[in-house]
Amino acid sequence: MDNQLKCFIIFVTVIGLTACQGVRFNTNLTPDYVVDSYEISKVIEYSAEEVYNYDSQMLGDVSASYCQTLNSPAPSYSKVVGALKYKVQQLGGNGVVIMECSKEDPFASCKARLECRALAYEVNFS
Repeated sequence: MDNQLKCFIIFVTVIGLTACQGVRFNTNLTPDYVVDSYEISKVIEYSAEEVYNYDSQMLGDVSASYCQTLNSPAPSYSKVVGALKYKVQQLGGNGVVIMECSKEDPFASCKARLECRALAYEVNFS
């Protein structure tokens, strides 16, 4: 009976392995997404007073917004700030000062809309 149990386990294992042959996993974790997330993490959020304590140069204005549609989640401050940091990083900056955020209910085809404006900075730490 011991041999029958071994054969059964081998048979089930082989069937299990071949049954998963066509399985495919999809994810939004692409190499570009990983690099962008890493680069965004290097952009630091400062207050207007803090940024003047460093040797910094303003690069320009950036803005980002999020529109909540029927089947999408509510706008979050962290998602909009992440979009601002991405734009700052694209300008070559490493610091951001959030100037204002406004939330509008409802706006055009949006159930809710969050928009933030900020200033992009290049901060030298030397």
